[in-house]
Amino acid sequence: MTRLRAMGVCAALAIALVWPAARAALAPWTALKGKTVLLVTGGADSPRPNDDARVARHLRKLGFVVRTVDASAPASDADGASLIVLSSTADAHELGDKYAQAPVPIFTWNTYDYPNLGLTGPVLHRDYEVIDPIQHYADSFAVLYAYGANITSEISRSVGLKPQLFGTLYLEPQTAGWGRPGPGGTVIADFFGSRTHAAVFTYERDATLADGRAAPARRVAFYLGSDDFHLLTAVHGPAARSAHLRSWAIGLKLFDAALRWAISSPPPDPAYDPAALDARIRHVAPGKRVLFVERVHGGEGHRSDAAIVAHLRSLGFTVRVADQMDPQSRARGMSLVIISGTCSKWKLANKYDDVRVPLLSLEGLLSDSLHFTGRERYRDYGEHGELLESDDPPENYLDIVGAWNPMAGGLKPGLVKFTHHPGVLKWAWPLPDATVIATLPGEPREDAIFGYPKGSRMAGGFIAPARRALLPFDNPTFDDLTPQGRALFDSVVLWTIGG
Repeated sequence: MTRLRAMGVCAALAIALVWPAARAALAPWTALKGKTVLLVTGGADSPRPNDDARVARHLRKLGFVVRTVDASAPASDADGASLIVLSSTADAHELGDKYAQAPVPIFTWNTYDYPNLGLTGPVLHRDYEVIDPIQHYADSFAVLYAYGANITSEISRSVGLKPQLFGTLYLEPQTAGWGRPGPGGTVIADFFGSRTHAAVFTYERDATLADGRAAPARRVAFYLGSDDFHLLTAVHGPAARSAHLRSWAIGLKLFDAALRWAISSPPPDPAYDPAALDARIRHVAPGKRVLFVERVHGGEGHRSDAAIVAHLRSLGFTVRVADQMDPQSRARGMSLVIISGTCSKWKLANKYDDVRVPLLSLEGLLSDSLHFTGRERYRDYGEHGELLESDDPPENYLDIVGAWNPMAGGLKPGLVKFTHHPGVLKWAWPLPDATVIATLPGEPREDAIFGYPKGSRMAGGFIAPARRALLPFDNPTFDDLTPQGRALFDSVVLWTIGG
């Protein structure tokens, strides 16, 4: 018996090693002291005034060893550094893309260099912009505050970021930058209440950048101008006793938290290992009850629904089938609700949106009623390849943009064959709290696989009472899944149920 227990422990450890956590915790400041930061500035030619010296002092105060070079320095100067910090005083043309492939985390407020690093597209005013009081006087007032866009990331949680306004900078109108990140980016805060005008955004290692490449290490873009650092909001003394002021004056806290996230170790890269994935889900499934909601008496897709139910049962889940017309009370006592692509929005009638158990939707056209996205069909959600309803041909590939997350099943960034034959795939454009795993090829706004963590903000201000996820199935999709498609299905099920 003792030997059997030991074997069970070893098996569990083996499963844990091949199934990394979705997110790694922020490293304690004490673990970061003594690490070298390369600060790249404009050097002697920097415009005056600027806050480069203040930034260097602040980094040293945090315990870092700071080495300062100018924009003309070779990329090899970053050898041995734990973090590269790019000031906006460095000439973006001179910087070019020399640090784009650096296997070292980058923290930057050099907005004009965003395209060189692959953080945004290349078009000024559409993909990125620097707002200053001379050219953009009215907007330079607006950037004195931003909106919390993501409330579940490590950065957001560490500063208590809320889905509301906060102060970015003090006093008179200032210079600030924004960018429009690619599909693998996470928008932490935005200007003007628009996720396409991100004030602070990040890329995890192996997340897909705006130029299609995978991030070789963590990347952080921050809204600062050249002489704004000393104006980052902070609260001290008696004012700190006010909860409202503490949640408003978080500019410096956000800077430090984003810096700390950048230099902390990312989660280990997941490996594509179908056998390990199968072992993991079979370890989690026993005792878990799944409610599968379908069109019980429907014709189209009924065979595929039966195959999904059989697959879940073969893994060890207890599966109950409910008709789309059944009451929501069928979800009581369940561990997971899966809504089939055969369900009709008219018949489902807003059911299951607020169930306090994890929910996985296989029907993208329910994304508005389930609070996954906004309400405008063909803009916020839709179908790709549907005859008479789509401008796009049938598709059977997905573009993996969140390879770092366990929902990606260990698949590498880039195109993966999802189904054997081209067909209809559903999509939606979720809010920044969602983690996007895959998009449709060539359509960075058409997200095919994503998940909302528990407590995240969904469309319309709805807070997810449990995990929520989307897979892009049409009625017959499951029967046509490739091995990689099946791995994505199992990985998303496992993540959603909390395994």
